[in-house]
Amino acid sequence: MKILVGSYQCESNTFSPNLAKKELFYRLYGEEAKNELVATRVFEAEGFSVVPLGYAVALPSGSVCREDYLEMLEEFLTEARKHTDADGVYLYFHGAMYVDGIGSGEEYFVKRLREIIGNEIPISVASDFHSNVSDGLRENIQALSGFRTAPHTDYDETETRAANALVRILKENLKPTLHLFRVKVLFADAAQTAGEPYRTLLSMLREAEQDERVVSASIYNGQPWVDAEFVGACVAVSLVNDNGEAYAKFKAIADYYEAHKTDMKFDMPALSPDATVKAVKDLPKPVFISDSGDNSTAGADGESTFLLGKMLDGETGRGLVASLFDEKTYAALSALPDGAMTSIRLAAKDEYSKALELSGRVVRKGVILGFVGERVGEGVLFESEEGIDVIFSNARTSFTTEAHFDEMGVKPADYDWVALKMGYLWPGVDGLAKSRIFCLTPGSSTNDFSTLNFKNLRGEYYYILPDKS
Repeated sequence: MKILVGSYQCESNTFSPNLAKKELFYRLYGEEAKNELVATRVFEAEGFSVVPLGYAVALPSGSVCREDYLEMLEEFLTEARKHTDADGVYLYFHGAMYVDGIGSGEEYFVKRLREIIGNEIPISVASDFHSNVSDGLRENIQALSGFRTAPHTDYDETETRAANALVRILKENLKPTLHLFRVKVLFADAAQTAGEPYRTLLSMLREAEQDERVVSASIYNGQPWVDAEFVGACVAVSLVNDNGEAYAKFKAIADYYEAHKTDMKFDMPALSPDATVKAVKDLPKPVFISDSGDNSTAGADGESTFLLGKMLDGETGRGLVASLFDEKTYAALSALPDGAMTSIRLAAKDEYSKALELSGRVVRKGVILGFVGERVGEGVLFESEEGIDVIFSNARTSFTTEAHFDEMGVKPADYDWVALKMGYLWPGVDGLAKSRIFCLTPGSSTNDFSTLNFKNLRGEYYYILPDKS
């Protein structure tokens, strides 16, 4: 039996003004694409022939450019046309790809694929905890398996569950139906699976999925920075031969989600920028500060100088901004020798920032890593006379591991505070902090959804009202 496999991913933030172009995508073909997927090993161990459609994965960004999306999609579809005799399809999506002028990139993908392979071949999808599951996607797939951790640590486990779901469908000749139970919440960085209500919800899910009628089951948080009518959380379950009993178990999980949505809390102090400036002076050092409104892991641009300006004005001690995406400043500083003294002017990149002037010296140059440790660009460490070091980069990223700091030759322990373009702290950096502040900065990834111009939400959505005092 033959299974087609592929991955097409980009977590979109529709409030970010920049479109994700094809140059942002890491692309693999043929055997390299096939071997990048954990699911491939599951299928081959079961004796299936695995055929790669392609692999195109980007860091979180704004909406995806329609022209480039369609160009890359055609590469997947071209391969699919060669294998209309396939028995099954496995796809690894993010789940929150939004294409300019199209909408859900995942829905559009599977609909175009169905035009080629027909409606009888089962499709199993693995996706991120922050998926926004559209009705059009649900109607065209048979199984859906999502991450069960946030911050994410179960990438391989999720792929394996999605692959096993497809193996079971094929070997048992099942005809499952995928059901969705939606919960109208906009949960952002407070949604961590170690806390409530997710801890209880996932316990309920694991118990309910023991039913033999369950092919796949997931709880999704949704990606709240997408202006689409299908945004938000949901419970998804794929069922066979159900007389309503199994269905009722998962509806009860969704009902619990709705009833306990107010249990969600931030796991660290969530403070306004002004309160952050005051608090950082008295906390054990180093204090890690999440610049949440410019969180590049949520698709923001990572170039706002708003928080830097606040910290400069507040006389907050020795600090580090890691990092600031500014290609122009990076280019100017990288042309200077280490130790060179200079002055720089930072333009206001958004409506919240102001132009800043800094004097200081170029300390060193280094490598900028991506979210998972891959090399994505270069950076320059600039030491300002005001006592704040800034890493200027030519690549948009977030410092998610200790290796990010090592590559730039800096140690967080040498600073009073470190500002990251992040929401909740990723596991790879959380252990470096003595104290933590979730700073409620403005921007395209703000946790104050009242400041975002949603146009397509239907009905009332609940979210945590941040204390901006």
